[in-house]
Amino acid sequence: MDTVKVQVLRQAMGAYNKRTQAINSNLANLDTPGYRRMNVSFEEHLQEMRRGVPGVRDADNLKSTVSLDADAPVLEHEMLDMAETGMRTQMASRALREHFELMRTGISGRSQ
Repeated sequence: MDTVKVQVLRQAMGAYNKRTQAINSNLANLDTPGYRRMNVSFEEHLQEMRRGVPGVRDADNLKSTVSLDADAPVLEHEMLDMAETGMRTQMASRALREHFELMRTGISGRSQ
């Protein structure tokens, strides 16, 4: 059953995966001359969906975007972003697990 909650969490997990890849690329290129920091935006699009902005009203249109910053990556910022992304990934994973546990309880009539 693909509910809006599951769709949003699926999009979030995909965005956090992209963000982790971008951070890894930023870390790998810390000393590369001319390298510009990669950034992945998702939460802004989620807020637009919640506010009912046209074009982002349903979870199918909820996407993450990759952009290049004007600045080079900084080790401390990348490490903070990596920690935050890890926490967000854990939160989304926990929400998915709880959602499916509730579904299982509803179907079977008992919790595991």
